[in-house]
Parts: sequence; C-alpha cells; structure tokens
Amino acid sequence: MKRDNFKIVRRSLNLFFLIFLIIGSVLSGLGAAFYRAEAETFFTSTIAQEHYRVELMKGITEGVFAEVVSDLFFLGHQDELSRYLNQGDPQALSVLASEFLAFATLKGVYDQVRFLDTTGKELVRVNFNGGAPAIVPPEELQDKGKRYYFTDTLALKAGEVFVSPFDLNIEQGALERPLKPMIRFGTPIVDASGEKRGIVLLNYLGDFLLDRLASVSVSGLGRTMLLNADGYWLLSSRKEDEWGFMIDARAERSFAHDFPEEWAVIRSHGKGQLQTEHGFFAFETIAPLAPDYRSSTGATVAENPSKAWLDADDYVWFLISYVPSGLVKDHDRRLLIRLFIFGFSLFAVISVGAWYLALAVVRRRVYEAQLLELAHYDRLTGLPNRTLFFDRIERIHANAVRYSRSYGLLYLDLDGFKQVNDSLGHQAGDRLLVQVSEMLLKGVRTADTVSRLGGDEFAIILSDVSDPQGALRLAEKLLGLVRGIQDPARAGIPFGVSIGIALYPTDATSPRELILHADQAMYRAKKRGKNHCVLYSEASI
Repeated sequence: MKRDNFKIVRRSLNLFFLIFLIIGSVLSGLGAAFYRAEAETFFTSTIAQEHYRVELMKGITEGVFAEVVSDLFFLGHQDELSRYLNQGDPQALSVLASEFLAFATLKGVYDQVRFLDTTGKELVRVNFNGGAPAIVPPEELQDKGKRYYFTDTLALKAGEVFVSPFDLNIEQGALERPLKPMIRFGTPIVDASGEKRGIVLLNYLGDFLLDRLASVSVSGLGRTMLLNADGYWLLSSRKEDEWGFMIDARAERSFAHDFPEEWAVIRSHGKGQLQTEHGFFAFETIAPLAPDYRSSTGATVAENPSKAWLDADDYVWFLISYVPSGLVKDHDRRLLIRLFIFGFSLFAVISVGAWYLALAVVRRRVYEAQLLELAHYDRLTGLPNRTLFFDRIERIHANAVRYSRSYGLLYLDLDGFKQVNDSLGHQAGDRLLVQVSEMLLKGVRTADTVSRLGGDEFAIILSDVSDPQGALRLAEKLLGLVRGIQDPARAGIPFGVSIGIALYPTDATSPRELILHADQAMYRAKKRGKNHCVLYSEASI
C-alpha cells in the first residue's frame, strides 16, 4: 500500500508540474499582454488628459484677460470720472475713490486700482492691503510719471489697452517681498472733447491666475508650467525656479536652460505633444493680446523705460503640462507589482487546484491500471491470467500467419500440488505457486509469455520456435528448474511438472487447436509417469 501511495504521489507530481507549466505559461502570456495593453492605455489616456488640461488652462487665461479688460473699461466709464474730467468737480474724485473701493472689495483680485493724470500723478488709488482694501489718502498719493507702464499706457489711443509683461512688483526700486506677481492693465481716459486726461490702471494679482492654473493639475499626473517668451518659469512645481529673469540668483533657472531640446521644439511648433527621455510634454502657446491690446518689454528696474513695444504675436506665454518619465515608470512598476501579486495569488490557488486535479487524474489512472491488472493478471503470481493469455496467443497467431512464422505452446500441470495443499496447507501451496512462477519466468525469454490459467495449470507461449527440439530443450530446462524447488522435497512430497508441447503450424492451424493439442500432450506426459515433457507430434504416434 505504501508503495502504491508513493507511486501515486510521484506520478501526481509529474502531472502537476506539467499542468502548472501549461497554466503558468498561459497566465504569463495573458499577464504580459495585459501589462502591455494597460501600460499603453495609461500612456494614451495620460496624453489625452494632459492635452485637455492645457486647453483648459488656456481657456482660463484668456478668460482672465477678457474679464480684467472688461473691468478696466467699466472703471473708465464711471459717471464720477466723467464729471471730474468734463466739469472739473473735485468732489467727484472722492466719490470715484469710493466707487473704486467698492469695486476692489467686490473683485478681490486687484492689488491697486488707480486713476492717474497725464503727468503720472495718482489722483485716486485703492490698495488691496492683503484682503482689506482701503483708499490711499491724498497726501500719500505718488508720482508714477517715470514708470514704464504709465508712459506706455498714456501713449496709446482711446479704447486701446496696455498689458504689461507678467512680472514681479517693484516698490522703491526693489522687488517687493514676499514676491508679488503682477500684470498691469491700463487704458487712456479722454474727456468729452476727446482730449487725453490720464489713465485708469489695474494691478492684477498674478497669484490668482497662477493658483487657478495650478489647481487644474491637482488631479492629474502632469506638472503645470507657465513660461514667458524667453523660457523662464512664471509657474513651476518648484517655487525656487520661478522668476529667474528678475532674480539674479535664479538667472540660470529656466525651462530653456534645463530642457534645451524640448524648448526648441516648443518654440518652433507652439502647440502639440512631445515625448523625450525626460518625459511627456503637452504644450500650448497663449497670445492673450487682442488686436486693440498693446504691450511693451517692460523694465526690471522701477524707473527704467520699456525697451520696445511688443506686437500681439510677441506677447506670448507657453502653457506646459509635464509628466516626468519617472512617474510613468513608477506607474508601470506599480502595475507590474499589482500584476505580480495578483498572479502569485492566482498561481497559488491554481496550484492547489492543479495538485488535486493531478492527484485525482493519477489516482483514476492507477485505479484503472489496477482494475486492468485484476482483469488480466493473476493476483497471486502476477502472471497474465486466462483472459490475457487468450489475447496474447491470438495476437501472436495473427503475426505468425501474416509473416509466415512459427510459434509454440507449453501446457504445464504441476505434479503433487494437491498433496502439498493437503499436507502443508494452502499457504504453502500458494507459496509454491509463486516459486514455480518465478522459476518459469527465469527459464524463458523476455519475448515469451508465461500465464497461469488457473489452479496449478500454467501455459507458456513461445513467440518464435525454430524447431521442435528447441521447444523440447526449453521444456526440459523448465522441468529442472521446477524440480529444484526445495519446499516439497523437505516435506517428503514428490513434486514436479508435466509439460505438453504443441507447435504452429505443424501441430495446429488455430490457437484453440494448439491449446487443445498441447493439453493432450501434457496428459500424455502424465501417463508416462509424470514430471515429463512430451511433444504433441510424438504423443500422437
């Protein structure tokens, strides 16, 4: 039983490894295909999402510009301002200041709301004061006649709008701290006669625009960037990189410096998508100046004049959504880990199932083999039984007929076996049958078939016999081997075997006739005194 169990386990392991290899190969192939498809889907969706974010940010920026210019014209057409310009009513300025204050409080995005005369002197000014807007007293109003944004705005025609570069606010000749990003919007103001009388100026707090742009990328992988025309960061994921064109210590911190190849493509194409070793870039060029908007190069020092006027096509920003290659690799790595964990878990479950499946299949095969063995082999000796004997002799006979060969049959009956059973018991008889089987197997060739037909009768099919004397010599050899069994001799019981020999085609033309003639020859041997072997051809003489 232990040997059978070991055989079952060994065969089950072999089948298990085969099933495991097949399933593992299939799962590995499916996992690899899923990984590639998921990675490609992720990258494709990322491209689409980042392109959408860039388009959304562009819309936000253009919307901000349109809203600020609308506010600018709204302030420029205040009734109080018209009364002051056309009637010279000084009280109108006080009311105008109140209107500016209410406006600044309502909007909450303008650092300063001002009206300046043609000399650059501030006549009305409202400061945001970090969320607590207030009217600046007359004695604190300043002269801005030398500031570029005043001179550039005053130089425009009525209805035109000046938009300053997006830069940092300068106070008293130095950058205001903390840094305050600013865009100044101005338009000339004329009286009823069309004479230019000053400007209205809005200082838009750039952080509101930058924060709105940054909020768009919160839910995505991309890092939002806003660049000026020279490739300097106005908005970056690292604050220390921003405003390099105004802060000497950051002069080399620019997108153009860090990504020169990408910058060249973005500058030349203006809109699109780009993938390099650094990652993925979705970009869009913004030219926010309408045909009646004007701008200049501005000045990085408070009272420097602007260097040149800018056309609408020159006043550009670059919106970029940047997905570093590391983020894509991290996603792919996490996906691979998840697939590995899932695959390992699935493998574990399948392995258990595969083992039980293999065990069940092998057990069934073993049991089928055992049933086949029980049906075709003698349980005591392990020799082919009567059923398998007839099958074997039919097949050997068919081959012999087909190829014109001869074969032989030895029919054996033990002499003295009944006395062994009666004297020594059935266990001794069974042990004797086993010993006889071993002797017979020892005496024949591998191609020959030794069968136990039942009781103490045996038959041996000789697959190829050249002549009767060769069969007779083999039979005599078997007689000697059986006589050499010692157990009956020690008990004083005469023991031997009688053997009848028949050959095809000389003694018979069919298997059944061959068996009959061999049996007759065996009985002839017993009549001669037992423990003999007789050829059918001699017995019939």
